[in-house]
Amino acid sequence: MTRARSRRSFLIQASATATVLRATLSAAAEPIEKSKAIRFGVIAEQAHEPDRMLRVYSDLLSELRRRLAAAGFDVAPLVITRDLEELARHLDQGRVDMVAETVFVTLDLQKESTRALTPRLAIVKRDQREYHSVFFSSKEGSISRLEHLRGRTLVLQAERSTSAFAVPRAELARRGIPSVPLGQPGAPDGSTYYVLAGAELNQAVWVLRGKGDAGAFNEGDWARLPQKIRDGLRIFHETRPLLRGLVSFRAGLPAAAMAACENALLALSSDTAGRAALSKADGITRFEGLTPADFAGLAEWRRALRGAS
Repeated sequence: MTRARSRRSFLIQASATATVLRATLSAAAEPIEKSKAIRFGVIAEQAHEPDRMLRVYSDLLSELRRRLAAAGFDVAPLVITRDLEELARHLDQGRVDMVAETVFVTLDLQKESTRALTPRLAIVKRDQREYHSVFFSSKEGSISRLEHLRGRTLVLQAERSTSAFAVPRAELARRGIPSVPLGQPGAPDGSTYYVLAGAELNQAVWVLRGKGDAGAFNEGDWARLPQKIRDGLRIFHETRPLLRGLVSFRAGLPAAAMAACENALLALSSDTAGRAALSKADGITRFEGLTPADFAGLAEWRRALRGAS
């Protein structure tokens, strides 16, 4: 595709996305007490992501809308935001009522938003309720424990990743090991220097080829590596598990609306129509209620997040 055609394609896509966003934000501006519409918010940082988000969540929101109608509630069009800070502002302004995010993004939203954001449900993806991160290095290298990463380079994926950015940095912080971007001036002595590879496969290849001393991502990404690449690497540390994702609601959402939405989400996996909608929603298998152990784990990760920031 030529640069001119590529630019025209991007402008068409951007125009269509802007139209969707204007309609979404217009609907979001109505007070919930009048519309009784529950507003689901997502983050789409990249140029192509708004369209992907609409595809991922369209069927789920349609099915949720159908089920909530009997309880007297509606579901507004998807609210697409550019970043975490914008999503936090929408929560504060009552323009977003519900988010479905990873543990660390949820904890970050709780820090950014001046209103409380309350986790209520666990997201089970591909039948996996929890996951954990693994640290790996080359089989030919000398790294065999986290302390060996002082002064070395750790290859991570992207800043929005929970298992391949936030969790590894929190795990190092628990050991008293600061982690800073490679090349950052004035880094504390004994720091680990991280670089971002953009994709899990890139992380593994970079470590295998010596572009980094170690890498970290979740155990599912490890299992999906091509055998030829995995044969050249070894896992030397595994973190404790954390939930795959959370559904959370903003403070101020009427209790009846929250309860109706929770019940509808929990029931989706119990029938054919609900399972079909879930299957298109980024690998979601079902939603489950949070247990006391889940809340205790979230408190631990909240402390770890403070240590890594």
